[in-house]
Amino acid sequence: MFVQAGSIISSNIYRKDDLPKYKRGNMQLFAIAWASLGALLLTKVYYVWRNQSRDKIWNAMTLEEQHHYRATTKDKGNKRLDFRFAH
Repeated sequence: MFVQAGSIISSNIYRKDDLPKYKRGNMQLFAIAWASLGALLLTKVYYVWRNQSRDKIWNAMTLEEQHHYRATTKDKGNKRLDFRFAH
């Protein structure tokens, strides 16, 4: 399935009317790479910010409050205050 999707995408990026150097196709891939880099950087910033905001709340709690939260919370997965994103 992925090979077929890659073939469809490549035939739209590397077109016959762009032969032989494929300047337009290469520029499109270059733009996609830069956009991907931007998305990765924004994701990193979000994870760092989210972890810091959770740390601020978590560290303001006493050990008893933290234990009570762990024992009684209905939050699941990344909604929990003691969850940290790996980045």
